[in-house]
Amino acid sequence: MADITPEMSTPSVAANIPVTSEPVTTVSSEPFTAVPTNGSTVTSVTATASVTTAPVPTPSPASKQAKWTFWHSVSALAALVATGCVSWFVPSRLTVWIIIVVLLTLFIVITANGTTGDWRGALIDDRNTISLSRLQMSVWTILILSALLTAGITNIRLDPLVLTGHLGTTSSGGFTALGINIPSNIWLLLGIATTSLVATPLILNTKTAKPADDGQTQTTMNQLAQQRRDGDSVTNKGQLIYNTTSANARWSDLFTGEEVGNAAQFDLGKIQLFYFTFILALVYAIALGALFASQEAAIKAFPDMDAGMLALLGISHAGYLVNKAVPHSADPGQ
Repeated sequence: MADITPEMSTPSVAANIPVTSEPVTTVSSEPFTAVPTNGSTVTSVTATASVTTAPVPTPSPASKQAKWTFWHSVSALAALVATGCVSWFVPSRLTVWIIIVVLLTLFIVITANGTTGDWRGALIDDRNTISLSRLQMSVWTILILSALLTAGITNIRLDPLVLTGHLGTTSSGGFTALGINIPSNIWLLLGIATTSLVATPLILNTKTAKPADDGQTQTTMNQLAQQRRDGDSVTNKGQLIYNTTSANARWSDLFTGEEVGNAAQFDLGKIQLFYFTFILALVYAIALGALFASQEAAIKAFPDMDAGMLALLGISHAGYLVNKAVPHSADPGQ
């Protein structure tokens, strides 16, 4: 048999290696011709060489990143300045109040976007979902504070002497610009709203330590996927469902459950609280609007809220919190 001395070319490696989280193997095939030493002919042979590279991390999908900019500062400051100045240039007290409501809402949106990267940031909780308790707290805060600011500033505009409590043309002795009587039922309402805001995460966090049933979890994830949710956007920690980023927060979160047992289901406890909050806030806003539209003298008191309606709101909040405390997920193996 003739001695064969192979003439083999160096295998080439692909220059563009795809970015992936798995090891990459590139294969190169180059022919070489075996040259016999005794002059006989030999068929060409193809050699194959492979090179394995180290894993390269796959870039994660882009998510909203908080980035406070110079324009956030300017916009927030402009909204505050406009809130304080609008009453001096707009004669109608009702119009002033509407503008201040818009400006306070705008201020919250700007600061939320600057701190969380999402204009809905004030409503998004630590599970990256839009929270009903945060929404109702925001509504009542804006409604009451805007009314107080409107009444106080317009009182000063109508009669500067109210700053000192002296008798003026439209004020009575001893009355000051912010000496406005806010009924105790309104303070109680704000206390109820604050209780729900504080108690909600405390209740839900107890469920992160409870293991979830794998079958129920997979079923819920499949249902969420059918509801046009990306499967990678939702995860769970214990029995609690989380969105992976704030960008995945949806307005439907206001009306669905939080656990692996009910995250894809309509939550009647939430819809009841939403209805009561919406109706009472709307009615009280109309009462405030009527007050600002009809009274030309200094405002000394806000409209009261009926005790029966306040009791209904309190019951709705209690049912909302109890519904969160009740388990809605099966234990493993059940």
